[in-house]
Amino acid sequence: MSIKITARGFELPDYLEQHIKEAFFKFDKFKIAFQSKDVFMKLEEGRKFTVEIATKSNLGKIDATGEANELIDAFNEAFDRLERQIIKHKEKPQAHLSEKAQKEKDNLIKEEDETLAKL
Repeated sequence: MSIKITARGFELPDYLEQHIKEAFFKFDKFKIAFQSKDVFMKLEEGRKFTVEIATKSNLGKIDATGEANELIDAFNEAFDRLERQIIKHKEKPQAHLSEKAQKEKDNLIKEEDETLAKL
């Protein structure tokens, strides 16, 4: 899946495009199937950069933004937020499963105790 990078108000440096691609390689370890990866960058008044990252994957739609005076810092901030959200979405089903498993374990122990009490 390719990454769509859009820059408004400035020319995108080549090193940053490579940095963006390398950053998204981090998600390979999570085995996420991305349908789209979009990175929007713009230069606002006062030389402030805003970076928005929008993704669609098997986890759903996840967006993140970052602002800084340096372009690379704004991207890193947005990417860190995106990474935290993806980890949260990835681990959420497991958290629910562990709660359910704990309840089942408690019920089995309770039933066993009741059975032993009857004997």
